[in-house]
Amino acid sequence: MKPIYKAFVAFLIVAGTAIQEAEAQVSLGVDIMSRYVWRGTDFGNSPSIQPDISLSSGNFTIGTWAAIATNGNPDGSEIDWYASYDISVGSGTLSLMVTDYTFPEASNGNYFSESSHFVETAFAYQGSESFPVSVMSGIFVTNDDDYSIYSELGYSVGGLDFFMGFTPAKSALYGTGKAGVINTGIGTSREIRFSEYFTLTLLGQIAVNPYANDTFFLMGFSL
Repeated sequence: MKPIYKAFVAFLIVAGTAIQEAEAQVSLGVDIMSRYVWRGTDFGNSPSIQPDISLSSGNFTIGTWAAIATNGNPDGSEIDWYASYDISVGSGTLSLMVTDYTFPEASNGNYFSESSHFVETAFAYQGSESFPVSVMSGIFVTNDDDYSIYSELGYSVGGLDFFMGFTPAKSALYGTGKAGVINTGIGTSREIRFSEYFTLTLLGQIAVNPYANDTFFLMGFSL
């Protein structure tokens, strides 16, 4: 097992142990989206079901997220594990994150092979309502010869979320031969409350990948 992957597994164990020692909260949700578009790339060319399960206590969160293409396209099948630790800083929150991306239905998709795991370390800052700015940056540290970096800036105002994401160098993962903006657009959401116990959130987003000349109009809902 590679040292970096060992470190990821160790981080999950430490986070899990810390959560076990404190009162934990379980969260379960699912998004139904018209497409699975991630950082300017469409995976699966299909509507996507995206469940998420997480366990959190205090500042620690561990969880798993998946994408399932409704047309059966293996390119739209994904299972991720993640862990994060939140730190309050000034008027916002700084999050340190590790994510293990896997594609179980890919042609070489042996889940228990190290070559099937793409680990990204990242940090993110989310400002408060009075300072609605977000910043994140992540780097892939396994199975990526380019050590691909993705950074994103966001700003929220009037119920709209503006964002711009870019990679600062050549990346086969993001399909770039040099630095470029690969994900920019506007998103919004609207909560519909049917009862005290049931709420539906409508999601909408227009995203553009200027580097690849692609545009996506995404709609969905979250339960």
